[in-house]
Amino acid sequence: SFFISTPYKKCYNSNMKNIKEILNHLPIPYDKIKIQKCLKTITKTLPERYHKYILYIYLKGETIYFVTKHQAINFELYQKLNDIKMMLALIQKKMNRCNSIKISSLKAYTSYTKIEKPKKIDHNLKFYKQLDGDFKNLAKNRKIYKKFEEIREIIKSKKS
Repeated sequence: SFFISTPYKKCYNSNMKNIKEILNHLPIPYDKIKIQKCLKTITKTLPERYHKYILYIYLKGETIYFVTKHQAINFELYQKLNDIKMMLALIQKKMNRCNSIKISSLKAYTSYTKIEKPKKIDHNLKFYKQLDGDFKNLAKNRKIYKKFEEIREIIKSKKS
């Protein structure tokens, strides 16, 4: 069983399984969720070329703010202001959504935050031990023994 008591509605229903039914009985927080869903439908109704340039959209008062990646999109959104208002009116009439939103103006601005791409990690890193010239010369051949001794002298001379 499920019981919610709010100043707006009282509800008791043992068969309440749908989350939308539960959220409909909650007073204020669900309104913000409805507004976010409405803003998503507005962005989905815009032409696809805008989708990759719009970072996010939010409502403040009776103004819808579009945050974009490029300044040219701001200008185009201002040109399409009447179209966006007509789309919202159609959404309200046909889909029965966004009835709580009233738009008086539309504003757009560009976010100048640089999005950093993750750096590529080189997995082929090799770490070499610094040579000091201290090793045993186990060569049995006289020529090879002399070559190893020459190498030892070169290493010791480069170290100092």
